[in-house]
Formats: sequence, C-alpha cells, structure tokens
Amino acid sequence: MSLVPLSLLLLVSLQAGALESAPLFEAGQTWEHYLDRVDRQRELWLRTVADATGLPELVERVRRAGQDLQIHVVAEDWCPDSAYSVPYVVRLAALAHIPLRILDRATGESLMRAHRTADGRTATPTVVLLRRGLDVGAWVERPAVLQELFRSIGDSPENARRFAQRGDWYDADRGVTVLKEIVALVEQTGAN
Repeated sequence: MSLVPLSLLLLVSLQAGALESAPLFEAGQTWEHYLDRVDRQRELWLRTVADATGLPELVERVRRAGQDLQIHVVAEDWCPDSAYSVPYVVRLAALAHIPLRILDRATGESLMRAHRTADGRTATPTVVLLRRGLDVGAWVERPAVLQELFRSIGDSPENARRFAQRGDWYDADRGVTVLKEIVALVEQTGAN
C-alpha cells in the first residue's frame, strides 16, 4: 500500500454534509468552450494541451474508481498553475469517460472557499470531485512538491528562485505528478 502525502490527505475535506454541487456542474463550460475563450497565456495553454496525454495505468485506475464521478475545475486563463495542470486533468477525464466542467472564479467561488489552500487562500485551479452530485474532495492549486516549495520561499532565497522557475518543473514533469495526485484522490473518495 502506497502512502498518500499528508498535503493530499488534507485536500479531502467535505466528507459528512458534503456541499451540493450538481447545479454548479450544469453552469460549467465544456473544455472546448473554455479553451476557445482562453486569451491570456494562450500559447502556454495550447502547448500544454498538445503535450497532454493520459498515462494508460492512471486512466484505468480512474475508470475503476470513477463510476459515479464528475469533475468540476475552477480555473482562470491568467493562472500559470491552471495552464500547466488543467489540460492534463481534462485529458485524463476524457480518456476515462468522466464528465468534466470548467468554472471561472466567480461561478466557482463557493467551491474554492470550501477547498482552500493550506495557508487559507482560495486558488485556481481547484479540481473538485463529485459523487452522486455531492462534493467529496478536491485537489488545489499545484502538486504537493511545488506547494512545499511555495511555503518555503520566505525562508530560502534558493527556494524562491526555484519556485519562480516552476514552469521548468512543470515542463519536465509533463503532468505526471498532477495526475498521480488526482488519481489517488479519486481512489480515496471512491465508494467501497
């Protein structure tokens, strides 16, 4: 049994009394509609879309654990973490036949407030998992390794420099870490 990072476990928040999110799903945009309207950082978005592939073993794990799953993604085109992560999540969902909708910050505000970062901020991207229309958990902002780097930038000029160059990390990782963390969350929130 592999260990799930503590930061990922903290993202599984609303278990009992989960937030009703089904109406928001209907208000969301399809990926195609969202991508057509991306203005800012368009080249980065398109480059990430072109690179986004689904790792077969992760797709299969999501198919097994995601029979009743839907995914909300709160994203903004100006957000580099969204541009580096969302296309991979979209591709995974498409390959696993999981319905997915994208919301902007204004529409998805309640989801971001329900799933804040470890330091209390609302952030994009926020990837919310729904089961039977109920919010059962989320992956927020960026992979755990980059979150740790972000939290340490005040203590280390070197970490501040590395965080400022996180695009290089994302490019080298090619979405693998994002997908592994989200797949672990899907499995963790799955029906037993």
